[in-house]
Amino acid sequence: MSVMVVEGIDDGAWVVHLAAALPHFDVCHVTAEVDPDSVTHVAMWRLPAQRLMAYTNLEAILMLGAGYDHLELSSLPDVPVVRLIDPAMADDIALYVLSWVIHFQRDFDRYAAMQATATWRSELTPIFAREFTVGVLGAGAIGSTVLSTCAGHGFATVGWSRSAHDRPLEDFFRDCDVVVDLVPLSDATRGIIGAPELTALGDGVLINVGRGATVDTPALIGALDGELRAAVLDVFEPEPLLADSPLWRHPKVVVTPHVAGRSDPVTAAPVIAASVAELGAARTPAGTINR
Repeated sequence: MSVMVVEGIDDGAWVVHLAAALPHFDVCHVTAEVDPDSVTHVAMWRLPAQRLMAYTNLEAILMLGAGYDHLELSSLPDVPVVRLIDPAMADDIALYVLSWVIHFQRDFDRYAAMQATATWRSELTPIFAREFTVGVLGAGAIGSTVLSTCAGHGFATVGWSRSAHDRPLEDFFRDCDVVVDLVPLSDATRGIIGAPELTALGDGVLINVGRGATVDTPALIGALDGELRAAVLDVFEPEPLLADSPLWRHPKVVVTPHVAGRSDPVTAAPVIAASVAELGAARTPAGTINR
């Protein structure tokens, strides 16, 4: 029987659900005592390359999340590395985004400020969902789910990707009340959101659930010191966010610790099992990383 070792960090739930989805595998936690030569598959997030090299018969690495830019791919064993593409994670991210979109569309940030001064009501003009435009920068699989979720709740929506867009990037920012950053990180997208884009956003809101390095942080802080209404940031460069970062203390910034899209063993285990089956049939799973 093949052995899969799992780097799960949630009290064994990953092992339980992967074992149920992979009955022909002996699934155990990475801390269990197993013969390294018996390990054929690893489900992980950031196991050291040295540990992986000990598994001499390794056939594949299955990621427990969608991201992989925290790994030095060239240092890993020469086997397929498959990132997690779980539709439930896209839904989780979409709900995170929707909660903040509603927060700002309904002026809850402004009402909180009014509460601090015991102000019952000010001259805020009601903005209805149809009048509030949510733009998604990086309208791929997850971005499309965010767009459809927001649209399903009545919000005006617009998507923009480098391969498919109908307006220049600055015009896209100018047309939005909220921009959701989901663009993948590459040399071409590093710092893609800079001063010109943030200026075009005006008194709008930036929500970043993609990658921290796609935003020029000094430009963001400058915009927040000016007209920009707020930034909701779930991702950073580097992570964890450094304790002395001004983002922690800026009154217009909400910081969450990379939790917008959570990996759920219940929904992810069947996806990982399907990838294992694809590999066993000499096919290439959809999440296979081009190394």
